[in-house]
Amino acid sequence: MNSRWQMAQWEEEGIEPGVIPDRRWPWYLRRTIDATAVGLFFLILMLAAVPMGANRDWAWAPLSVAFGLMAIPVALGIGSRRGMSIAPAEGKPLLALILCFAAFLAFALWQMSTLAPLAGDAWLFARAKEILGEAHAPIPTVAADLARNSLLRSIACALIFLMARAICRDRDNARWLLVGMVLSGVLVVAYGLAMQVSTNACYVGTYLKIQFEYAETQRCLMSGTFVNSNSFACYAGMAVVAVIALLFSRDKKQADTPYGHNEEDDTRFINWLTGKRIAQLAALLLLLGGLLFSASRAGFAATVIGVLVFGILMMRGRWKSRPDLGRIFFIGLAVCVVVGVIAGGALINKFADSADPWARIRIWQASFKAIALSPWLGWGLGGFADAYMILQPATILQPNDLAHSTPIEVMVELGVFGAMLAFAVVLLPWIICLRGALRRRLGHRYLSTAAFALAAIPILHSTIDFSLQMPAIGFVVSAFLGMGWAQAFGRRDRAPELFVTGH
Repeated sequence: MNSRWQMAQWEEEGIEPGVIPDRRWPWYLRRTIDATAVGLFFLILMLAAVPMGANRDWAWAPLSVAFGLMAIPVALGIGSRRGMSIAPAEGKPLLALILCFAAFLAFALWQMSTLAPLAGDAWLFARAKEILGEAHAPIPTVAADLARNSLLRSIACALIFLMARAICRDRDNARWLLVGMVLSGVLVVAYGLAMQVSTNACYVGTYLKIQFEYAETQRCLMSGTFVNSNSFACYAGMAVVAVIALLFSRDKKQADTPYGHNEEDDTRFINWLTGKRIAQLAALLLLLGGLLFSASRAGFAATVIGVLVFGILMMRGRWKSRPDLGRIFFIGLAVCVVVGVIAGGALINKFADSADPWARIRIWQASFKAIALSPWLGWGLGGFADAYMILQPATILQPNDLAHSTPIEVMVELGVFGAMLAFAVVLLPWIICLRGALRRRLGHRYLSTAAFALAAIPILHSTIDFSLQMPAIGFVVSAFLGMGWAQAFGRRDRAPELFVTGH
């Protein structure tokens, strides 16, 4: 058994018996360059939520350019010694993903072409020609400039996925991605608390969130660095899953235990409660408080589902063998009770004070009418606002540029066929993460499980809101899907190094 485990460890780390790694100055220089590239990638990714959730052009456009530039050295192997190489087991699913994404891009570009047949917006072009005397030739895309912006965001998400897939083959890098998510969430929630005290949460920087009259005594829902509280709650929930994953993680020595050797051994609580885990518990309390202060019902529900999914997947096959399961449950219950007593009032008040619970349903009804007018070609990426303007219900006076349901909005903009391609691009990596959560060994399972559960929060939340359309959230989800994909196929952490004979 020991001999078999030693061989597996040598294969995992690229080390052979009887030799020692050649770690002269070129090795240290390469490791420094790799660490700098990885650190810069994580830094930009986790600070994306700071400039108003990156949903303003001045925020997400430079971020997209930065990720595009960073993709070049990562593709050349910097930050990951194996670059973009493909393991045999992932060849077919990766090919399927690439084909779906390429078909999605081609369809979106075709919508902007005069080669496409007439769609539901053709009468708009005809009417414009009657009024102005001349107009652009009819195309399915009703707002070509917005379509190009949406394409750039989609390409940026794809690059982030590929970079994370390459960088997070190393389990240490994958763990650092979780740490970065926690730190980013703490930063966003801490800023939200500061604005709650100073401006009653009605400002994000100098941006006033209230559209109409504002009184200094007025109170708003906490939204951190985001413009709306729902996206903030979704981001805080993602950080909650990340910190719980770190709490479930094992020390490196325990994680590298050979198969069948003490993987299920119980750890005394006093030994488990290290200084690092105390800090993680403190971060968990802060994040849960921010989540409840946001009063986002959907964000809270999606977070609960994500945490339950993570717990079930992590405890799969361990219910009877883990004597500490009861204490984990009671500790979690105590944390939820404490935070709920402190911050749960805002959530309860929102349940009680909902002014018009059917407004979103009417928006969806108008969206389905737009789909019926152009079911196959859609209205073009970014065209929902124009389509909704035409079909806006008389009972809703306020303009609306979002469907408050990402799947519905995608179907409005891309039609049924194009929407299926877009859904496949998101769901295929998510399923691969689940594959890793079900197949990886116990000590390493938490990474794929965390990627699946963390991505579940915005994916579920976006069915009744637009969290995935916030670039900061979309970028982070892309990175975690890439990390989950890399970990699902169980690559070794490090490629073989240069070796010299031991003396």
